[in-house]
Amino acid sequence: MIFSPYADEADVIKKIQKIRNGDYVLLRLTPTMIEKNNLDANELLREMLYKYQIVDYDSVEHGGNNGVEFRSQMIHSNRVDPMKLKFYRVNNIRGDRRFSIETIKKRFHEGDLLYISAYTKQDGKPEIFVINLTREVPSEELIQATVGYDLITQKFIEIRPLLAEIVHGGFYNNSKGRGPAAPKDVGDTLESLLKISTNNSTRADISGLIELKAKEAKTLDTLFTLRPNFEGTEVAQYEANDRNRVSAFARLYGYESEKHPGCKSLYITVGSADYPQNGQGFYLEVDEINAKVSLMRMDSQTGKREETAYWTFENLKKQLMEKHPATLWIKAVKRVQDGIVQFKYTNIEFSRTPQFMTFLSLIKTGIITYDWRGYTSKKGKYTGKNHGNAWRIKPAARAELFGELETIEFDTDAKILDSYSSLHF
Repeated sequence: MIFSPYADEADVIKKIQKIRNGDYVLLRLTPTMIEKNNLDANELLREMLYKYQIVDYDSVEHGGNNGVEFRSQMIHSNRVDPMKLKFYRVNNIRGDRRFSIETIKKRFHEGDLLYISAYTKQDGKPEIFVINLTREVPSEELIQATVGYDLITQKFIEIRPLLAEIVHGGFYNNSKGRGPAAPKDVGDTLESLLKISTNNSTRADISGLIELKAKEAKTLDTLFTLRPNFEGTEVAQYEANDRNRVSAFARLYGYESEKHPGCKSLYITVGSADYPQNGQGFYLEVDEINAKVSLMRMDSQTGKREETAYWTFENLKKQLMEKHPATLWIKAVKRVQDGIVQFKYTNIEFSRTPQFMTFLSLIKTGIITYDWRGYTSKKGKYTGKNHGNAWRIKPAARAELFGELETIEFDTDAKILDSYSSLHF
């Protein structure tokens, strides 16, 4: 039995996610599941139910009579039916977590792949909807009419006309005024056009829902910045104050700064052991046993390998998801007119939630790297500057990390809503 979606089923998932990009669980029905109606409530399902305060299996007493019933929506090709789900624990020592589907034999067939998702309605109450990805697939219009658009889709529709206006508007003056352009100016100028206040928040730029990534150079894409942990490392032994350890890192491992006399600089790109991308002996190591990514260093003189810093999987995943619930990737070109740098915004791509396991895999292959960027004084009080150490990715790998990238077309006014032409509030 194939539990992962086939190509046509995967296409349906993409359509659903364009409307409501939320948590979901997939379940491929077997003859035994249908016959016994005693379905395993796996960890993903339990987490989703707990998140939306539908049921906490840990608080459910053993025995089917103690289960929690919940009325969900079953979306067919041409109608929506109520469908009762029951979440319970088996009356045995383990208290196995299970659930059942009302009249499962009448509703489904062997091999059907079910899409089960939950969300919070406008009234604050949770809702579950189920779609059969294998047969009786509903239209996008019916899905939208039933569950509505998620906040990301709503926000995207809201800003789309302004994005079209910007793309068609030609060149715009650098928002900071005269002077040479810094790499961040292309993004800051776009934010000013979209009336977004420039900030260093860990959340996405637009209402915490959509991140903006604009650039005019063929450089790596910055994903996010995240300070590492130093507990148990040489840096922690050297510097007792945790707040100073980023500066201490540059002091310990940096090189003589040419631009800043009396300082140590550390401007390096760190890749995996097979693709280290720096001459200072640093590389990244994905430690799946201890659920962390280690910033390792090999001493060229002694051959000794040491962990200099690390990030937990939990913190990396949290930061990645908070920064990129959805992302607009925007290309720009630059020119100088009357002494003022100007930007013209051209191509726009739209992505949704990234895959964390893919994030880790891309670290292993050197496609996602970590940049250390800063300098500090050699001794005494730490003086200097940290430019924000960042996780970065090669642009060609965006689709691998984020799944399908939607190219936004603004060719004519008639196409301003292209793939979203049927969207209505």
